[in-house]
Amino acid sequence: LIIKRLLNHENHHAIADDLGVGVATVTKGSKLLSKGYFKTLRTGSEQIKTQETGYFGKKNYGGRYVPEMLQGELEKLAKTYDQLKDDDAFLAELKALQTKYNNRPTPLIFAENLTKSIGGAQIYLKNEGMNHTGAHKINHCLGQALVAKKMGKKRLIAETGAGQHGVATATVAAKFGFDCTVYMGEIDIERQRPNVVMMELLGATVVPITYGSRTLKDAVSGAIR
Repeated sequence: LIIKRLLNHENHHAIADDLGVGVATVTKGSKLLSKGYFKTLRTGSEQIKTQETGYFGKKNYGGRYVPEMLQGELEKLAKTYDQLKDDDAFLAELKALQTKYNNRPTPLIFAENLTKSIGGAQIYLKNEGMNHTGAHKINHCLGQALVAKKMGKKRLIAETGAGQHGVATATVAAKFGFDCTVYMGEIDIERQRPNVVMMELLGATVVPITYGSRTLKDAVSGAIR
């Protein structure tokens, strides 16, 4: 994984990971991520120890940057996930949905022309466009809908920019019988009208965001509110 250098940060610098690739990024204001951050990510054990708080790496990284009023719901979500992630019946239901409903696994396609042009490596492309709804978004939406179902929720809320996430959420909502509300910037609604029509055909309510940038950034804020 190569993390691009943050060009606009006055203290940015490149650090080398185990493969000798220069990387740099920023966390908690101006604190630069050190090599220990990536080691912590790979180790995994420290993540488990601090999973309850959302922090890891001696609490130097991570956290939840959401309104306080949502913290309680996030705690419930985390506990439900911990219960379900190793539940055989839940995993079997999700696998059945991914294979029989979502057309997975999607195929690997040998990029013959690109391989010849570049030379060396054999290049393959994973065609996530073969998923139901035509994008990768539905992969996680199916899992999230199943978790919501187990929690007894009645409505799915989502934000979307280009509309693919909104279409995927509306699709799983229709599949499982949820009400669905999708927040979308006014500008994006005009640019991505076909996806808006699809969401509405699936029974979702698309709420236009008319303030701020009127794009995804403010649609996220609208969904959180």
